[in-house]
Amino acid sequence: MAACVLIALPACSSNKSPSNDAKATVSPSASPSATKSLDPSEAAEAEAVKAYSGYWREMERAYAAADVDASKLKDYANGVALVKAQVDTERMKKKGSTLSGGVTITNATVTRLDDSKKLLKAELSSCLDVTKWISLDKEGKPVALPSTRVTKYVATATMERWTDGWRVLTAQPHADQPC
Repeated sequence: MAACVLIALPACSSNKSPSNDAKATVSPSASPSATKSLDPSEAAEAEAVKAYSGYWREMERAYAAADVDASKLKDYANGVALVKAQVDTERMKKKGSTLSGGVTITNATVTRLDDSKKLLKAELSSCLDVTKWISLDKEGKPVALPSTRVTKYVATATMERWTDGWRVLTAQPHADQPC
């Protein structure tokens, strides 16, 4: 997913540290709180959505620093999602580029919950708005991006609940599906 985000937002450069105000914004409907009235499936879905929001918050931090280790992304991602972020941030670091600002997640919804195996699995869909995610060059100046770029599009993820919380295993932007 990160690679596609970087395609949509050409990498720019800066050696600035991550912004303290970088936070993935989730609409109120996208982050239902788990309450005592929720059944186990609803509670699991709410936890998955919350973890997905955390994943994007940490992606912002990793991309702002061009370094996964500058974030807590490993607490929210594993597998392909984590490897893509590591590759992308390493590529950004070599170019001296970063991303500033943040993403907004709306309509985050668990589209499938599978409890048939030892580990609970979920598929999630959301609208990812990268309008405020700005590419910066080596001097920390914004890079002009094409006016035709898609800034709001569907993003999907596969997730797995581990003993210490949900992990995003794959994250895929669908820039051909505006939302």
